[in-house]
Amino acid sequence: MLNPVFFAPADLNQACSLLADEAIKPIAMAGGTDVMVRFNRHRRRREDTLVYLGKLGLDYIREEDGKVLVGACAPLSEIAASPLINEKLPLLAKACGEMASPAVRNAATLGGNVVNNARHADGVAALTALNAAVVIASTEGERIMAMGDFTGAPKTEKLSGGGVIKHFAITPLGPDEKWAWEKMRQRKGESRSVVSVSMRAAMQGGKCTAMRLVIGCMAPNPFVSEAAAELMTGHEPSSALHKQVALKVVEECDPASDARSSAWYREKVTAALIERVLSQLN
Repeated sequence: MLNPVFFAPADLNQACSLLADEAIKPIAMAGGTDVMVRFNRHRRRREDTLVYLGKLGLDYIREEDGKVLVGACAPLSEIAASPLINEKLPLLAKACGEMASPAVRNAATLGGNVVNNARHADGVAALTALNAAVVIASTEGERIMAMGDFTGAPKTEKLSGGGVIKHFAITPLGPDEKWAWEKMRQRKGESRSVVSVSMRAAMQGGKCTAMRLVIGCMAPNPFVSEAAAELMTGHEPSSALHKQVALKVVEECDPASDARSSAWYREKVTAALIERVLSQLN
């Protein structure tokens, strides 16, 4: 029998209490682009109770105390079109603008992309490159987790107590920082990423002083390359160095084969994208 109960709380504390109530088997929903597909394909129990988060006012995009705050319920299309995001965090704007199709981007939210945390989740890779902080509300209070810690933690732990992501807090790019976002997909449109490479780097006097290079889709979670940071920091960018970095980063990877790509192809594409990304430091 279908569960006729559908909650749409307008209060964040009430939403957390509902999601913490295991008796009603709650499922959080914002844009619905993933959850409703699973319901329609009977991959979710039809007796589960939907808790809609769209009335909580978590769709804001603003700057506060030196950070850009992106609400978890902000649609991908609004993030991609936001003047503030394009000025302060163009990497995130580009990543969100290349996800899925225009129709899906109008409904899908950044918070949903992060919570689902699929291998091909471009939002997770972009936020990891930007070293975003995840601000979570729950019945246990409010807490903050680094993006890398959030993606690596079990869902029952990071969203315990009916946890709801409020927003992502991100330091804007500085005048001496460079960024890049590149992805390979099977086709334009709705195709998901085969692999993505994103970069946030600081430059001074023609030399790289800090490097955060993130590879997406290679492993269950995006990973920050230690080899790239070690090889690039303190050196001037050059095509020879970029090739060396690409080879070392690929050695760090443990690619998997799936329906979208073989592991061999992912390695080749990753090396090419890394060189393309690093060339933007020049």
